[in-house]
Amino acid sequence: MRPGNPEDLGFLREMLYEASGHSDISDPAISLYLEGWGRPGDAAVVALDPESGRRIGAAWYRLMTPERPGYGFVDASTPEIAMGVVPDRRGRGVGGALLPAIMDAARAEGFDAVSLSVRRNNTAAVRLYEKNGFVRVAEIGFAHPSWAMRAELSRTGEREQARSLELKKLDGRVAVCRLDPASGVPGWATGSGLFSVTRTPDELSVVCPEENVPAGVKHEGGWRVLRLEGPFPFSAVGVLASVAAPLAEAGVSIFALSTYDTDYVLVREEVLDHAASVLRERGHEVL
Repeated sequence: MRPGNPEDLGFLREMLYEASGHSDISDPAISLYLEGWGRPGDAAVVALDPESGRRIGAAWYRLMTPERPGYGFVDASTPEIAMGVVPDRRGRGVGGALLPAIMDAARAEGFDAVSLSVRRNNTAAVRLYEKNGFVRVAEIGFAHPSWAMRAELSRTGEREQARSLELKKLDGRVAVCRLDPASGVPGWATGSGLFSVTRTPDELSVVCPEENVPAGVKHEGGWRVLRLEGPFPFSAVGVLASVAAPLAEAGVSIFALSTYDTDYVLVREEVLDHAASVLRERGHEVL
């Protein structure tokens, strides 16, 4: 993650195209999110692939006016966020890392709140925003029914400052396995130790101790587990994000599991100590 600069404008336009659902970004209702970029109140963050350095997503905000508001306009003193991720990196946590980063940037600039818009049927995005403190403030009745959402940065900051999480390193390595969606749940997947089994129309996904995985099973091994010491109420916001965001900023990839009581964060064994150091710098305790 790095701050945006003037050379990123072309990439921001690409991300605006992605964020708008491939709409015509010359449409005045959409172009206003970037036209004349660089005016007071404009800021951006860019997500980079940790290995290649390729730009894989961006989030930015700018102040709008009542005369020409954005879709998520709240008032002239609240910047509106836009965010886009390259197609081949969607669903891999990039947006979840970009959002707190751009909120931190707005907080550092002294803004009290930020806003955005989201389509009502985009439940994954709505959940992400709500986990980061956004609340629905208005229904938007344009072509696609949407919500305008707003987050109070002062209250979010107080919550984050007050929350110092305790994480525990679990012994042993685990593997993440992929089986055919029609497969039965194998006995080796539900043996001793931590395990998780998830079936979707596309796959049967298994997380279990690495030594339990038979030869020939497609898997990624070498993961270590950090358990967040819960339980956490379902109303708690930003719990997993407070761990995932600093790790993303440090270039540490994760695999996350959630249960009724808490969350488990998997990181590669070779970066476990680095991940623990990053989290301690953010005020968390890693045992």
